[in-house]
Amino acid sequence: MSEQKCPVCKGKGTIELLGTQCPFCNGSGEHTKSAESYLKSHICQCIFLDRKTCPVCGKRCHHDTPNKPKIMVGPV
Repeated sequence: MSEQKCPVCKGKGTIELLGTQCPFCNGSGEHTKSAESYLKSHICQCIFLDRKTCPVCGKRCHHDTPNKPKIMVGPV
């Protein structure tokens, strides 16, 4: 059986965006059901970076906010 890694921190044990220990695997990098469940229903975190890519799952923006900012608009 292959060793599964934590889907949130990808087995690193730390959340790169925050620079903190992964709360789902407690820094061990091991797979947990809570991390798997979180990724299935998480709110897109692209608002922290480029508003195009979610830093948690790496997919294109899919967050659910009232304004749905899928593209950045500069001042006119």
